[in-house]
Amino acid sequence: MNTKRMVGIVTMAIAMLLAITSASPVMAQDASALVEEIDTNMAELKGASEIIHEETKVIISGVESMPDEMKDTAKTVHLSSHALKHIEVYMDSYIGKLDTYKAEPEKNREKMLFTAGKIEALLRVYKDIVTASEFVTAMELPVTGKSPYDLTHILIENPDVQASPEAISAAGDVHTAVHDLGDAAQAMRLNLEELEYALEEAPASAPKESGSEVAESVGNIDKNMVELTEATATIHKQTDAIIGVEGMPDEVVAIAETAHLSTHGLEFIGVYMESSIGELDTYKAEPGKNKAKMLVTAGKIEALRKLHQDTIDSSDFVTTMGLPVTGKSPYDLTHILIENPDVQASPEAISAAGDVHTAVHDLGDAAKSMRLNLEELEDVLAELEGPTTTAATAPTPTADAPGFEAAFAIAGILAVAYMVFKKN
Repeated sequence: MNTKRMVGIVTMAIAMLLAITSASPVMAQDASALVEEIDTNMAELKGASEIIHEETKVIISGVESMPDEMKDTAKTVHLSSHALKHIEVYMDSYIGKLDTYKAEPEKNREKMLFTAGKIEALLRVYKDIVTASEFVTAMELPVTGKSPYDLTHILIENPDVQASPEAISAAGDVHTAVHDLGDAAQAMRLNLEELEYALEEAPASAPKESGSEVAESVGNIDKNMVELTEATATIHKQTDAIIGVEGMPDEVVAIAETAHLSTHGLEFIGVYMESSIGELDTYKAEPGKNKAKMLVTAGKIEALRKLHQDTIDSSDFVTTMGLPVTGKSPYDLTHILIENPDVQASPEAISAAGDVHTAVHDLGDAAKSMRLNLEELEDVLAELEGPTTTAATAPTPTADAPGFEAAFAIAGILAVAYMVFKKN
């Protein structure tokens, strides 16, 4: 009997110990440390991209008699760094939100998951701009078919570059920075995954009505993606038609070409959006179980949607990438096209410009609708039952960690239990 009492007391003490030491202060420590690591990763990415930007400039314009082929190679890498700088603005903004949320991770769990997804999506695009050939090919930069990563190796191995002390020094710095960028991107990805894991909840059961609401929201997001894709294809095709009209002034052709190349950027981003929406379609069958994953994925889509919309609504992308006409958004340029007398004088051109104008507005409507549907999905997911935090990531308490005093309290309980046991 006494042994049973002892076992009961010990069991209760252990339960109390687990309950106290796995509480939110431990998770708060984890989340705060990981966000700081992500801050550090971002600083490393920006430092590396700045070196790539500045040192490729040296090869392009700072070295006399450099062959045009090598200048084009360096210019491609240089313009790719412009895209990196463009995306960094968005990443900095989202990391700033994480810095705000980390003070109360339990309260801001859903917001932190959503924001981590945003950063993760942009990080993938960011890394692919350097390590894959798709972006340089999509944007028709001087040298296509090879990634900036590959082009930096071509630069550093070229005899003309090697023959110039200034050029080989710059190429060496670019080469190092490209590898540093890859390392920082990999580290950030791992830290984001660890943060998501630290914030993740144990599987929960979702009410049937919540599951149907989630499925409906995801279905609406699917439809928005179809609308965005169709509008982009129309702008792409019809700006091409204006470019091909005989006798069209160069100024008008340049405007149409800027809007056209902007759709290349939209198509590039669209691939990532479709991939993430495909993930949502998989997770929606079990929204309670996949709540954390769905929040992260919804964050990914929202970040890409914002980047997609700004590519057409803002002048930043066309200016950053040095397209034929800078300082105005593609949205504004389509209105300039439709109002131009030379375009209006050509039945083929005005028809195409009218289609472009309609498609630009359709694209904006679809983007706005997707934003609202993503917000609705986030709200529905937040309302799902929130079970206790998974304790797998909780570290062992130390003298400096929250819960150490609790461990001493439980030890006292065990001591009393031992004395009762000994007395009886």
